[in-house]
Amino acid sequence: MALPSPEKFDYNLIRFLVAIVETNSMASAAEILDVAPSAVSYAVKKLREHYKDPLFIRSLHGVKPTAFALNLYVRFKLIHDNILKSLDIESEAIRPERKIYIRADALTELWVTDRLLKSGIVPEECTVEFKYSVINAEDRSHRLRTQEIDLDIGLIIPGDRNIISYSLFDWEYMLICRKNHETVGDHITKVQFSIEPFTAHFSRFNSTILLNNFNELRHLRPKEPDIMSESSVTMILSILNHDLLMFIPRIYFSLLKKTLPIKEVKCDFIPEGKISNLIHLNKKQENDELLNKIISILKQDH
Repeated sequence: MALPSPEKFDYNLIRFLVAIVETNSMASAAEILDVAPSAVSYAVKKLREHYKDPLFIRSLHGVKPTAFALNLYVRFKLIHDNILKSLDIESEAIRPERKIYIRADALTELWVTDRLLKSGIVPEECTVEFKYSVINAEDRSHRLRTQEIDLDIGLIIPGDRNIISYSLFDWEYMLICRKNHETVGDHITKVQFSIEPFTAHFSRFNSTILLNNFNELRHLRPKEPDIMSESSVTMILSILNHDLLMFIPRIYFSLLKKTLPIKEVKCDFIPEGKISNLIHLNKKQENDELLNKIISILKQDH
């Protein structure tokens, strides 16, 4: 039998054949498809004419598909399901996917990523790209003004009326090390801290408050930290393989300890003084619904 010409085929007939095979009834197929029974009969007539096969034989319990109809069903079912799946997805043409650009340090990136994925806002409503982790306040301000960055998370950006800032959380520092540290237990004294190997995250653009606080700690030690880096992630990974101590903001600890074998080392010599971490955006984007939703998610109780 010659293959029927696809140019003459009404693709709308696919759903009729699938419904009839799955229900074994033309009446039930009409119900499922929400059409008149006459529409089903007409579709079967067109299918029979096209394929030169009876396709369905009447039985006591409805209709029974022929072998040829079952063969068509296997092929049509895949097409039918793919069409339904495509119609169920809000395509980019209908809902353009928005990318949000965020600047933050590496640990804050991890924290933000966790919160946005848990909330479902990523990837349901947007994707996120982190940019320019380590830059000074002037560059941060410039990239917000030019909207190269949508949100900046970090210390204060002073003296720019084009930027709006919201308090996100206060940094409270804590001391950590790997769980199986050979000489450090759950507590440490100033004397022991002064001699233990120590690594430090350091940025050229740290605030004066932060530098003053940690200068106090430096005075407890006869030498500089053994290792210093602008990459906090590098430092944290280093303490997993070596007996090093490190200070991190407490807000990140619960997230890190879920996957890393680290522990808190209690001590009573960490300098007091709140350091505010803020989220900044361009004043022109003050009423941006999506950005405000992200800010709200990040400001939720930590």
